[in-house]
Amino acid sequence: MSIPTLAFWVPEGLGVRWYWKKWLRFWGRVANLARLPGFVREGDYYSESLGVAVRVRTNPGFTVITVNGVDIYFYRLSGYIDGVGINSLR
Repeated sequence: MSIPTLAFWVPEGLGVRWYWKKWLRFWGRVANLARLPGFVREGDYYSESLGVAVRVRTNPGFTVITVNGVDIYFYRLSGYIDGVGINSLR
């Protein structure tokens, strides 16, 4: 009887999805250690139960994340915050 190695051991009832999440978490930690900026997709999100509206927009220089009318500007390549503003066109 051979003992399975930890690299191939999967808890009962878990499969490829479990490995995929572990793999993403590992590379996320590596990216954080390397201080790489994260990726975010454009889109809108609204939570009726909490009354929170989030909008993500991108342009060549900045990523703008708007939360309840407050704009937060991030440099596109470095991920550092450039500034904060209020969206008065709501």
